Amino acid sequence: MTEKKIKKPGRLFLTGLICLLLLFTIVPRAKSIMELSARKQELQKEKAVLMKINSEHKKELTELKSPAAIERIAREQLGMVKSGEKVVVEVITDN
Repeated sequence: MTEKKIKKPGRLFLTGLICLLLLFTIVPRAKSIMELSARKQELQKEKAVLMKINSEHKKELTELKSPAAIERIAREQLGMVKSGEKVVVEVITDN
């Protein structure tokens, strides 16, 4: 009977030691996994926003490649006129 009492505390100590060892190895990894999961969600949200912006830019680029848009830009920003057209310039005077 005395041998059984001696073995139980040794097993308990060994079990406790194994649990502490597992605790020290698993907890930091679990923390890293949780942090990486949160970071992944943030990056997925950022990706969705960037994909939306990218699609808007692609749509704008398609619109700007049209002949009407090219002509509008040439007239408004570059001051170009078609042959035979007369340019009308508004003159504002301070009085």
